Amino acid sequence: MFRFSPWPLNQQLCRWCFEGIGQRRGGAEVPVSLLFSDVRGSTTLAEQMSPGEFRSVLDRFFKTVFLAVDAYHGVIDHIVGDGVMAMWTPGFGGPDHPAQAVGAGRKLMADMATDPILGQTAPAGVGVHTGVAWVGVVGETGAHDFTVLGDVPNTVARLGSAVAGGELALSQDIVEAAGVETEGSERRLLDLKGKAEAFPVWIERSSMS
Repeated sequence: MFRFSPWPLNQQLCRWCFEGIGQRRGGAEVPVSLLFSDVRGSTTLAEQMSPGEFRSVLDRFFKTVFLAVDAYHGVIDHIVGDGVMAMWTPGFGGPDHPAQAVGAGRKLMADMATDPILGQTAPAGVGVHTGVAWVGVVGETGAHDFTVLGDVPNTVARLGSAVAGGELALSQDIVEAAGVETEGSERRLLDLKGKAEAFPVWIERSSMS
């Protein structure tokens, strides 16, 4: 009744905290772990469906992402088109936030693979990365948002978009920070737009990819 209920998109934040960010704009450079996922072939998919049917598929995808992120104590940073960015910091995910982000990525892959619609109709790729980024409020009053900025979010968005549907790309940084065992994973060098050098990742695949 005092607006301290969880914010619908970010269960780790209260409604009052989120609604009050416009009055206390600011931020800081902090360690973050990020996940980005988007649907493959969404333009073709939208062409083959009515707008309402396409919206239903995306709703199903977004809900699957939200549940996986929430299960591992992350927050949704933003939705853009058919993609979703999620974030963990020491304050949200605890000192083991890199492992939390990897866990969410693996759960998301497993949940999408077994979903009767997403697994076949709307496969998605997932990228997970960690590093230091700027986290806070950007913009002016009336046109502001809580977000994460810097090379780390730019890179993880490229990772999630570069891999095939049913693939999880883990950066070398997240592998080392989370202590991920890479036996059985594929090491791949990705040419990411804007990066001067090929970017090393480890690829995990869902059982249906």
